[in-house]
Amino acid sequence: MEKEREIIEERKRKLKNWLNNRYNIWIILVIMAAIIIRIYYVNMAGDQTMWWDEAEYMATAKYWALGVPYDINQQRPPLFQLLAAILLKFNLSEPTIKFILVVLPSAFLVLCVYWLGRELFNKRVALFATAGTAFVWSLLFWTARFQPDFLSVTFQLLSILFFWKLFKTNKTSNAIYAGFFAALAFYFKISGLLVPLSILIFVLFKDGLSFIRNKRYWISLAAFIVTMIPFAIWQYLLFGKPTAFAPSYIGGTGIGQGWDFGWMTLNFFYIFPKIWFFILFLIGLGLAIFKFGLSFDILLKDKNKRLNPYIFSITILIVLVLFYIFYIRGTIEDRWVFLMIPFIMYFSGLGLDFISNKIGKYSKLISAIFILLIFAFFIYAQTQHATQLVKIKKDTYLPVKESALFIKDISSKNEIVLSVSYTQTTTYSERKVITYAEATPDEFHAILEKDKPSYIVVSILEPHHPTWIIQQVTYNDGWGIIMPYFNSSIIVNSNNQIVGMDVKPSIVTQDKYKFDLIYPEKQFNGLFVYRITYL
Repeated sequence: MEKEREIIEERKRKLKNWLNNRYNIWIILVIMAAIIIRIYYVNMAGDQTMWWDEAEYMATAKYWALGVPYDINQQRPPLFQLLAAILLKFNLSEPTIKFILVVLPSAFLVLCVYWLGRELFNKRVALFATAGTAFVWSLLFWTARFQPDFLSVTFQLLSILFFWKLFKTNKTSNAIYAGFFAALAFYFKISGLLVPLSILIFVLFKDGLSFIRNKRYWISLAAFIVTMIPFAIWQYLLFGKPTAFAPSYIGGTGIGQGWDFGWMTLNFFYIFPKIWFFILFLIGLGLAIFKFGLSFDILLKDKNKRLNPYIFSITILIVLVLFYIFYIRGTIEDRWVFLMIPFIMYFSGLGLDFISNKIGKYSKLISAIFILLIFAFFIYAQTQHATQLVKIKKDTYLPVKESALFIKDISSKNEIVLSVSYTQTTTYSERKVITYAEATPDEFHAILEKDKPSYIVVSILEPHHPTWIIQQVTYNDGWGIIMPYFNSSIIVNSNNQIVGMDVKPSIVTQDKYKFDLIYPEKQFNGLFVYRITYL
């Protein structure tokens, strides 16, 4: 009993000391705020329709959990879908699954920003960066979407954290954790490989070719490879080779496609932090470059001095930027470059720390007011952007969801649906879906003869419909929809009001197929559903 009391007292003492640290209290408040605001935006988004990628993740999860027919995409790492499938097996609802797999990881990512920032710089800079990350509009918006980016970026940050600890301590445990988390990040998003690439480039700068003699690096690589073995086996068993995902990225969306360079990647340095934190970012980056310049000759002579958090952070940012500008190219989505956000915030935190300390030499009260005002302007701008974006995007693709649910209600499980909205129709109808995207008339009729689908969804919401099925045209005073195959058309004026509508309720083609219009039952909402009868 006496020993148990001593243990309890020791735990109380440690808890009291922990709570006496003001940074611990602040970080608790920041994480609580991060969770609350994320729940707020998820509730604002409500039961919004999943977009293509989201529906692909859910369709795969339903394939594994419920047996819904679906062709798994070989370029998608499987862990997010597998976790969703396990939760579906427990009959959890879509909002609950989203909370577990998206909202909580989004908030945990914020905490990881603090842990990494504390190791790289100091607690004050880490706290500033963490508070900034908690309210970035892009993170808030995507928290309401069903996607694995937060889980991937969280493990990327943990991998970077343990790599940095490895550089400082050369401990075997840090090497193992660094490699393990790097691989785990890959299990959610292929872009997780950018972390090992960034680390390799920094190691070459820090150690030169002598890094080959550091057995801790090889241990980290071994931990990475061992963790990746189940993924390689999965790829081999399902798709025939352990690197089946690679062709989608090598020469797929990258080099040699004739796309413009992805210079828009640079815009995110401003788009993410907005004006005030962008100014702080420039100040923090300027300070880092200035310090780097002053010690450049020392860095060339002394390898030990190269373990520099400024250089380390800039290296990661440069690798990310160059990869998306010169390899991925084209249009760059904000969620692809989430890993930029923590490091942008670290430099913003350095800038804020520098200015507030200068002010604090004259008045700590004014310094505190300055910090509060900066965050007030920052949070207002971020939440305004996030709110507007969530509301604008909330009802996108809603007709696709409603039509798929309509088909689910009227069809049997063995019936087949034709739809270009392949992933979304599969997710919501839970039926076998065949896409006819960009099919020729002969290919379309071959599908009808072979698979005997019962329904076809014709939509202006997806861009890859064959033009002989449906096409959108513009006029001087409006626009129109032409459906040559169904001998139908709709004329819309410049105010988006339907002024002419000739949609046949039933049509027979080639004396073989009869198409009966069954959806929408009332007003046109962007798509039609036809029941197919074989004569």
